[in-house]
Amino acid sequence: MAERLLVVAYGPTAQTRTPMFGGWSGPVVGEVPRLSDRVTSWVRGPEPVGAETADRLGGVDVEVLSELADADFTAWSELTLEEVAEREPQALRVWLIDPWVSPHGGESLADLIWRVGQAIDQHPWPEGRSVAVVAPLVARALAVHALGAPPEVIFRVDVAPLGRVLLSRSGDHWRLQGLQ
Repeated sequence: MAERLLVVAYGPTAQTRTPMFGGWSGPVVGEVPRLSDRVTSWVRGPEPVGAETADRLGGVDVEVLSELADADFTAWSELTLEEVAEREPQALRVWLIDPWVSPHGGESLADLIWRVGQAIDQHPWPEGRSVAVVAPLVARALAVHALGAPPEVIFRVDVAPLGRVLLSRSGDHWRLQGLQ
């Protein structure tokens, strides 16, 4: 049985025009092109912007998977990258090079990759094309998981708001088919 999963990053919000940790609140700004291809099932992360993005993409009966939530940044939540760089420059430097640390007191990037990887591995995907609407960092983590790459690779994958990651699976392993 072949499964295809199109991962679509949340649409941009006014808060996400500046790089920040989390901050997926507020309405989606700009156009969100509807998906024209046939979709067998829809899932999304729990953030409200995921609901709006999925709706604007044309999602029907969208299931919320809490395991596909954005990373827990705890102390850095909703701070901009610039603010963290000013307040905790050394902690930010370490976080950017070591995916196993969590200087913000939340989830490490390695833990994020494992969590979202387990979520897609264990979900009962139907045959055909499914869509997952998630935060851009979660989309990156899913690409890393599909590649079976070490967590350090996460910052070598770029997924912008509304960016797409196409995965497929036949058997036990996901494959990365493309990035847009």
